[in-house]
Amino acid sequence: MRLPYGEILHRPSVPRLLAAAVVGRMPIGMGALAIFLLVRGAGGSYSVAGVAVSCSTIAGCVGAPILGRLVDRQGQPRILVGAMLVQTSALLALAALMPADGPELFALCAIYGFSNPPIAAAMRATWSTLIPERDLLTRAFSLDSTAQEVIWILGPVLAATLASGLSPRAPLIAMAGFSAIGIVWFATSAQSRAWRPERDVERHLLGPLTAAPVRRVLLAILGLAFAWGALELAIPAYAQEHGESPGLLLSIWAVGSVIGGLGYALRSWSAPPQRMMGILLALNLAGFLIIMAAPNPLVLGILLVATGVVNAPVIATFYVLIEELSPPGTVTEAFTWVSTTFLVGISAGVALAGVVADAAGPHAAFWLGVVGGLFSVGATVIRHAGLYAPSRQTA
Repeated sequence: MRLPYGEILHRPSVPRLLAAAVVGRMPIGMGALAIFLLVRGAGGSYSVAGVAVSCSTIAGCVGAPILGRLVDRQGQPRILVGAMLVQTSALLALAALMPADGPELFALCAIYGFSNPPIAAAMRATWSTLIPERDLLTRAFSLDSTAQEVIWILGPVLAATLASGLSPRAPLIAMAGFSAIGIVWFATSAQSRAWRPERDVERHLLGPLTAAPVRRVLLAILGLAFAWGALELAIPAYAQEHGESPGLLLSIWAVGSVIGGLGYALRSWSAPPQRMMGILLALNLAGFLIIMAAPNPLVLGILLVATGVVNAPVIATFYVLIEELSPPGTVTEAFTWVSTTFLVGISAGVALAGVVADAAGPHAAFWLGVVGGLFSVGATVIRHAGLYAPSRQTA
């Protein structure tokens, strides 16, 4: 039987670009824990470590759309390599100085976050040139989403292993190496060098945000990201309350997403991506309700595998819609807005879930997942026609 991704992986340069994008994105999966361990290893407090991580996250939210817009105007290699040089310099400076606190710590963390090369957005912008067939494009984005889950599974484990086995500096040095290797490997490919932004288009200050359907998709992403962020705190808090490993359940949830991403490609979906997004978000909401009924961590783990299978497919559907609905000449920036929206939603969900868990217990924080799920479904279902480009609106 032919593998469902075989037709994609046999296209020229696809394996190289996909592998390079995974390597180049490894710092994303390692970053938060690596900075936390560096500050703690230098004698800094938990609060200082938290502020340092927040500096990198907030700066990344600001920098991603700016770098994405530059890619749309200047092409991929120049911007990717330039951002990588700045980012690796910041990471190596953090490793060399190992500051426990102070302005240099926060400034370097902000520079690292702001200059994160938009290789994920560049990869997604390149997919439509590598895979012009619309039915295969959904499968390609599903493959990309599954690869992203691998980063979140391996990144924290690698950061923790290097910090404990070698030095708190080691994860940051490794991140600099991953970034340099991945970006250069990607940017020197023929496809990346040949990718050309659309120049003869009208430019707007808000870029892809001028398109109402794009804003609607981002609203749905915001609700889902808030739910996932709340669960990223509620799940380990629940595990600790029951004397179990907090990281194991999150890894199990990610494994479910990998299974779902790979399985999503086993068949072609005839429904438009707008309708598929509504269905998948509704399934996510149902999953949030189901996991609340878990009587113990073992059952919760089983339910997380079962409900996590929807995660990668819904992300893939978001990518398909953003590629389809973005105004000409803004697709890379549009993909960076997806990442920024996820970061904002997850951060808000984690923060509020912490407050709720302290006040009413971990189980109460699971309700925030339901709230975020309801918001994302509402953004999709209410005035569903608004999710289509004006020339293609349908009931």
